[in-house]
Order: sequence, then C-alpha cells, then structure tokens
Amino acid sequence: AAARLTKLKAGQPVTPSAITPAQHFTRPLPRFTEATLVRALEERGVGRPSTYAPIMQLLQGRGYVAREGRALVPSTIGRVLSAFLTHYFSRYV
Repeated sequence: AAARLTKLKAGQPVTPSAITPAQHFTRPLPRFTEATLVRALEERGVGRPSTYAPIMQLLQGRGYVAREGRALVPSTIGRVLSAFLTHYFSRYV
C-alpha cells in the first residue's frame, strides 16, 4: 500500500481520484429475551436455576421491563433504576 502513495509537500492541494458515497447504519445491540437473560445471569454467577423464574416475574411484575414479542424492553423506571445502580454500585453492576 505504501508504494501507491504519492509524496506530498506541506500545503499541496490534493484531488481525490474517486469518491464513492456509501451510507452505513449502526444497529443497537439486540434486546435480551428471557433465554438470553438467563444465560447472562448464569455466566455472571447470579442466582441458581431455581431463582431464574422468580427473577423474571419480579422484573416484569414491578414494571422494570415489558415484553414486546420475545424481547424484554426496559421501561422508564427500569432505565432509572439501572442508572442508579450503575452509578452507586458500579463495583457490582
């Protein structure tokens, strides 16, 4: 690649040989489903298999998340709680 570069001097104007417009979109990370959340809990050593169902019921029952299809979408109170826990308990979250 270095052989194809031309030597330039300071202040020398550069003319592009080709401009190809391309649009790229980034996508947010996929939302957790119950299965992926349980897998994440297992990987982090949180809870035990007998506690996963009550954890899901608690998250939904207190309104921290809502189900949209299979995805668990955080509610406003869920986002606020997450920010609070991350700020004050960053050592654990």
